[in-house]
Amino acid sequence: MSDRPLALLRTAVGVVAVLTLAGAPAATQTVDTAKKTYKAPRTPDGQPDLQGIWNNTVSTPLDRPAAFGGKERLTPDELAQRTIQARRSRENRDRRDQKDGSVTDVGRAYNAFWFPVPGDPIDRTSLVLDPPDGRVPPLTPAALKRFAEYSAKLGRFASAANPAGRNDLEVEDGTEGGVDGRGTRADNPEDRRLSERCLIFGGVPRLPGGYNNHLRIVQSRDHVVIEMEQIHDARIIPLDGRPHIPSTVRQWLGDPRGRWEGETLVVETTNFNDKNPFRGSFENLRLVERFTRTGPNTVTYSMTVSDPTTFARPWTAEWPYTRLDAMVGGVDGVTSPQMYEYACHEGNIGLVGQLSGSRATERKAGQSRK
Repeated sequence: MSDRPLALLRTAVGVVAVLTLAGAPAATQTVDTAKKTYKAPRTPDGQPDLQGIWNNTVSTPLDRPAAFGGKERLTPDELAQRTIQARRSRENRDRRDQKDGSVTDVGRAYNAFWFPVPGDPIDRTSLVLDPPDGRVPPLTPAALKRFAEYSAKLGRFASAANPAGRNDLEVEDGTEGGVDGRGTRADNPEDRRLSERCLIFGGVPRLPGGYNNHLRIVQSRDHVVIEMEQIHDARIIPLDGRPHIPSTVRQWLGDPRGRWEGETLVVETTNFNDKNPFRGSFENLRLVERFTRTGPNTVTYSMTVSDPTTFARPWTAEWPYTRLDAMVGGVDGVTSPQMYEYACHEGNIGLVGQLSGSRATERKAGQSRK
């Protein structure tokens, strides 16, 4: 989200795919009540067929909100109410009841145009399945110190200096340090977020976000390719049993290796670099993902995150992917909807404007002190 107003033209095409969802929220889903006996159709190579364009959107929070305490499940009435709230969350985003030019006022320039209707919640109170409290385990003292040093080096503050980022349930949209990119220094291009520099947006794992939540899965006998809509990163996953690359080689999206366990594609990813932390975890992140076709239009996705240098214990989250065809029914009732190019590029002139604006603000502040 942080680079959207900086490059409206380069995202105008990519947003078309998002807007097709605005009038058609996914049906409310319960991951672990999906048919466990469902057997996916097969590819010509005999593998369970996961191919297609899937939507990675759900409005259930990653962490269980404190208000739910030890409650794991929503009642039908609670689920219905939260579904209504989620579908209305796009409304009145462009409010003008804050001071002109304040961080919150500027952040609300992201009006409903940029947001699809969020995916409906599932009946769990959190995406985190394990630990049983439904929350990401606490970070180790060493991890907190490491992230503080990383943030100080980049001049980050507020929630931008928080390993978990912004708590969407407690912080109003558009406030300092949120996903609009504030809370980050603007002395040099290297200070800005990786997404603003068109290097990577979030990376792996890809949690549900505000928009561009689509992914395309393509299979061959020896590889699976997962293309993510956000900055169109592609993960090429070998299935032939080859070992991981040497530990001295580090990559933005890590080094994935896949295998089939019955109906489930299991992907283990290691060899991440130290430039794109995930909730405080840097190069020691180990990610195990599971993709299971649980219905004609549903893939159940789970991820287990391990890093003893960062988290007190491993943790697992799970939620559904929904086939895009099932959500929008085809543009004309026949043609399948497609995932459009995000078209992020490093010639982003918005970054020049951002740095120039910071220099102008500094000059103005200096003049006022004279």
